Amino acid sequence: MELQVNHQYFSGDKPLIIPHRGGAKVVPENTLDGLNFISAEKFSHFETDLRMSKDGVIFLHHDDTFDRTTNVTGKVNEFTWHEVQKINAGYKFYQSNNQPEKSTEFVRLEDALVNYSNLKFNLDLKQAGMAEKLFKILKKTNSLNRVLVSSFSPKRLDEFRKVSKGQVLTSGSFRENFIAKFTRIKKRDLGIAALQAPYIWRGLKVYSKKLVNFCTLNKLQLHVWAVNTIQEFDEVLNTGCDGVITDDPIIFRNHIAKTI
Repeated sequence: MELQVNHQYFSGDKPLIIPHRGGAKVVPENTLDGLNFISAEKFSHFETDLRMSKDGVIFLHHDDTFDRTTNVTGKVNEFTWHEVQKINAGYKFYQSNNQPEKSTEFVRLEDALVNYSNLKFNLDLKQAGMAEKLFKILKKTNSLNRVLVSSFSPKRLDEFRKVSKGQVLTSGSFRENFIAKFTRIKKRDLGIAALQAPYIWRGLKVYSKKLVNFCTLNKLQLHVWAVNTIQEFDEVLNTGCDGVITDDPIIFRNHIAKTI
């Protein structure tokens, strides 16, 4: 994977500011409005999550239910794509921001890749069983070189790597984060191009100089998530990273501009 550090996916202003779910503090997460916003603001990347409808359509969504973000309740895998299209995907966001008249839609992965060809996508697998279908979509849309497939689940990533046979960049899972955090730093053949490390995970601070050194030695890109305060942002910039995954990308882009 040593040659992958110069891959097309990693191109862009450094550090990469990668909007988490499209920037969940400023737009409804994983939605059409989010894609439009990030594209209009000329960010290079879009981090998103993948779920599959009852009839097998892969679309952008994080949770296994619609309860937290929309105007309906129920398990994602109980809805057909036709039914998903009728949901106000940004309902809870707009209610909390005093914009109850607004609505937005969920987006099929295929449509996102085709209609937003200016964006590079970090695709987080939120369920098993979609690897083969995902790989076919990436090939069909000529997107193999502008995506990074990620997951905290080793099983899901191993499933995708088996299907894609190294044709698509992948990041480390929980397994690789554990190795980087708790084992001796040395050269390892992990078969990944990036380590996406939590800043804090369940009260434990994961991000550290050790992770930076681990990634430098193994020629991995290091992306830290979710970084949402200026203090955290300054720390990861000063200690080292290649990208920051954040819910508030505008604030951090402005902060960088002020410090240049």
